[in-house]
Amino acid sequence: MSYYYQGNLAMELEKQSRSVTKTTKRTIRIKPTIPTGEKLLYLLFISLTVIGLGMVGVRYSQISQMNYEIQSTKKENRLVAEKNATLKLQIEQLSNRDRIQREAERQGMVYNANAVHTIGQGKVKASSLQQQQPNQP
Repeated sequence: MSYYYQGNLAMELEKQSRSVTKTTKRTIRIKPTIPTGEKLLYLLFISLTVIGLGMVGVRYSQISQMNYEIQSTKKENRLVAEKNATLKLQIEQLSNRDRIQREAERQGMVYNANAVHTIGQGKVKASSLQQQQPNQP
């Protein structure tokens, strides 16, 4: 039943006393923030860490590039050394005395033992070509 239809005064007082709410104050603690100086110190530390890592990365990249260049240079040197070895072998084959004599005879030259000069020895054997030139027509 509702209190409205009841005419008892005691019920009204009871009704009012129940409706009174207790107000309690809650204390809210605001957590203190990090001081500005400490924030700047953290920012500085993080910045230095990022810069340091960046420098390490750049240096690693440079080292990798140098290693690549060294490897390519070594490969190029090896190829040049092989080419030099083949050219030296070819020089030895082409400077063979018998081959030179055959090539000269093929081109129509005549072997003259008196006109041969030996170089690189203590004694130089050479007949002068000037003595033979007057004999030639």
